[in-house]
Amino acid sequence: MYRTLFSSGEKYIKVVDALSSKRRGLSREEISEITNFPQNGELTRILNDLIDSDFVRMNYFWGNKKKKSLYQLADYYTLFYYKFIKDGYGNDEHFWSHSIDSSSRIAWRGFTFEQLCLDHIYQIKNKLGIGGVLTQHSIWYKKADEVYDGVQIDLLIDRQDKVITICEMKFSSDEFVIDKEYDKSLRRKMETFRLVSGTKKGVGLAMITTYGVKKNMYSDIVNRQVTLDDLFEDNRW
Repeated sequence: MYRTLFSSGEKYIKVVDALSSKRRGLSREEISEITNFPQNGELTRILNDLIDSDFVRMNYFWGNKKKKSLYQLADYYTLFYYKFIKDGYGNDEHFWSHSIDSSSRIAWRGFTFEQLCLDHIYQIKNKLGIGGVLTQHSIWYKKADEVYDGVQIDLLIDRQDKVITICEMKFSSDEFVIDKEYDKSLRRKMETFRLVSGTKKGVGLAMITTYGVKKNMYSDIVNRQVTLDDLFEDNRW
């Protein structure tokens, strides 16, 4: 597929192969280091071609232009290929049915759901009631140190009305349950973001899940909800 679409297809495959090694994505410098491609116009062209063809997305880091943006592999089949086909093809003709409850397949479903959400930002904004508000969506992360635990936010929507929405994307085969530990994790994530970023804006939490969040003693932490069905509502026409 890559050889058909692009001249010098092997170079594109090498970049994609590098991106497959890191779920959160790689900076331009990391891509250059892994592939041994110099950071020149050719690497720029390869990355731009992959973005324009929807094989790769660029995730911008919130609030800090000095922080490196990350290039992330976004094509569903390519992700599936690297996860389940590349190293295991032919070993088990019933692999898919045998691995239905395996940890790797469960993790893949969760990651694929996140990719689906990132491909439907327009619908997410509509469901949140901010379709008409100027926004920027981005990522944010903080590496663990002696003060803070490591935190990663894969979708953050910064709104012109001085509110930032942290979006948690979770796949579940039923209503998603927030338990004591996950509630603690969410509160720590929000507080770490407030303190480290220094933002003065309001910070809210939205859960994007397959079937919604189950009502319990911890669910009140969620300000807004988006479900799988909401991702396929399109009011643009």
